[in-house]
Amino acid sequence: MTDGRPGFAPYERPSPLLTAIGGFLRHRDDPLRAGFLVEAPKTNARGLLHGGVIAAVGDVVIGHALAVRRDPPVPLITVNLSCDLVGAAEEGAWVDIAVVPTRSGRRLAAGTATFTAEGRVIANVSALFMPARPAAAAG
Repeated sequence: MTDGRPGFAPYERPSPLLTAIGGFLRHRDDPLRAGFLVEAPKTNARGLLHGGVIAAVGDVVIGHALAVRRDPPVPLITVNLSCDLVGAAEEGAWVDIAVVPTRSGRRLAAGTATFTAEGRVIANVSALFMPARPAAAAG
């Protein structure tokens, strides 16, 4: 499903949470862009995009965008997430997400994501990550 959005495709490796909710897309050529159509599983009882969905999607898209900035990509763990919910999107609206990396160091990476719908900013999400520690070797 692309909702007719040119350049968008399903995530190859989204989180299990986003897979369960469904319908999240990434831009094929720009790792700093993502989007989705507001559908019933993403809404609250009033038919508006749920703030929890914004937080979860923001966490994933910022994390993915920061992880792929390194070669090879570095798995990241969220250590802080902040959401400012400044507007609303109704069922049927397309939500565009633009990520801006703000820090990319050895110990910490950070970024922001701006969510827009119908030309209006509806949310700003900021996230701070640290590299995941490799699993301990069995032995």
